[in-house]
Order: sequence, then C-alpha cells, then structure tokens
Amino acid sequence: MRKLLAGIAMAMLVCALSAVVGCSSPSGSSASGSASASAASTAAASGSSASSAFSSSGAVADGEYTIGVTLSGGSGKATVESPAKLMVSGDKMIAVIVWSSPNYDLMVVDGEQYLPVPRAGNSTFEIPVSALDKDIAIQAETTAMSEPHMIDYTLRFDSSTIK
Repeated sequence: MRKLLAGIAMAMLVCALSAVVGCSSPSGSSASGSASASAASTAAASGSSASSAFSSSGAVADGEYTIGVTLSGGSGKATVESPAKLMVSGDKMIAVIVWSSPNYDLMVVDGEQYLPVPRAGNSTFEIPVSALDKDIAIQAETTAMSEPHMIDYTLRFDSSTIK
C-alpha cells in the first residue's frame, strides 16, 4: 500500500511539474500521456519493469511486451488469455488475443474485420489497440452455436501490468 501511495504521489508531482514547465505529450493529448506517465510512475515505485516500457513522453516505447487484458460482455463464458502479447511500433499497438475457444472466426474492432491468424488450438487474432486503460468495444463471431453469432464484448488493456 505504501508503494502504491508513493507511486500516486510521484505521478501527481510529475503532472504538477509538467504543468509548471508547460510540457505536453507530442500528440497534444495530455490526458492520455498523464495516464501513461502515471502508470509508469506507479510501476517504477513498485519496482516493476513497466517503467522501461514507457518513453519520456509517456507513450509506450517500440518493442514487444505482455499486458494484462480483461474481457467483459457476452454470456460470461468466454475468456481471453491474460497477459496478452503487445507489439508496439511507432504509434501503432497490436495485441495478440487468444480466446478460450477455437470457435471464433471473426473479430470487428473500430469497424474493421480481422480474421484469425493460423495457429493450432484456440482462436487467435492480431488486433489494433487504440488506447490503454480504456474500454474498447469489439465484436466477435462464434460458430459454437447452431449458426454463427456476432457477440458484443469489451476489452481493457491495463498499462500498469505492461512488462
């Protein structure tokens, strides 16, 4: 608990100093930068390696990571593997989502359709991640029932778990 409070205090200090100095993230969106900086500060205070994943601007640095992901929606029977693989290049983040079933044959993210990547076992997709620490609405088509059904889900990627 003490480490968490220290991390929060450090994040508040970073935000306060940024406001005084007039710093902002390159994208001009200080809200998402602050969330990432806060997660990086919390991770640094807790001794995890997550802080090395974040650049000085608060963005996730290029590389391959794992990140905690939660799935909600649907019937509650399906799950996704967590942590998930996260690949970052430039300003693009791609997550490898592995479902708890081999019966998913399509995902829709931000209006774009994604087909599973060839892999033995459960259905696996590589999808874009538009934001960390925010709900991302998706749809997934399952063939487990008598006919294919699109099901609404939400994914959330937790920046404090990035390694």
